[in-house]
Amino acid sequence: MNGLKKEIAAITNAQWMVLILLSLSINLIVVVGVVMLLAPSKLPQLLAQGPLPTRTSFPTFTPTPTSTSFATAESTKVPTWTPTITPTPRPTETPTNVPTRVFVQPAAIALPTATHTPTPQYDYIGTMRQLTACENQGKHHIFAYVRDRAGNGIPGMTMRVSWPGGEASLITGTKMEDPGLSDFAMFKGSYYIEVLNGLSQVVGPISPDIPLNEVCKENGNTQANSLYHYSFEVVFTKVR
Repeated sequence: MNGLKKEIAAITNAQWMVLILLSLSINLIVVVGVVMLLAPSKLPQLLAQGPLPTRTSFPTFTPTPTSTSFATAESTKVPTWTPTITPTPRPTETPTNVPTRVFVQPAAIALPTATHTPTPQYDYIGTMRQLTACENQGKHHIFAYVRDRAGNGIPGMTMRVSWPGGEASLITGTKMEDPGLSDFAMFKGSYYIEVLNGLSQVVGPISPDIPLNEVCKENGNTQANSLYHYSFEVVFTKVR
């Protein structure tokens, strides 16, 4: 038996096919012979009838495609669907009790415009004032002062008093009342005064010829201011 198994196992696939075909042929011959033995009288009739009619073949069933994607000879590949994930934005947190900052554009700073100060025409500017009756008390003088910008008297300044037909010089610093004071007694006529220590305005005319009597009510002096008895205060201020 073992030898038989080995021989059977040694048979190739081609040899097996040949054996199977031979077996089928023998079986077919046997079947035909049996048929001929069983119905010998009908065989001539069958042969006389000629070839059997051709059997009508049934129509070929063609399946109707249910999807247009299978209508072509080669199915179209459907791409793989990848779901798109849309992230949901987080709600914006609104801060509470946060003061609103207001930015204010700073206004342009207007720079002061430089003011041109003209150079004074004179070194000394003069002013004149008539004394009241109680200030004068019957005098007839020019009380002349020379002062700086702060109002301080300047001693040693020379002034000139002039009138028609004559003139006189005055020097400050000789009076105890003010270091910038000097005085001059007037009589009839008109007088002019100026500072000689620089370019000065000329103040005048100054005259005691006023035909009017003014009484000082403080002491009852009826000649405090009267004809030829008037006095004037002249102040020269150094401006440059």
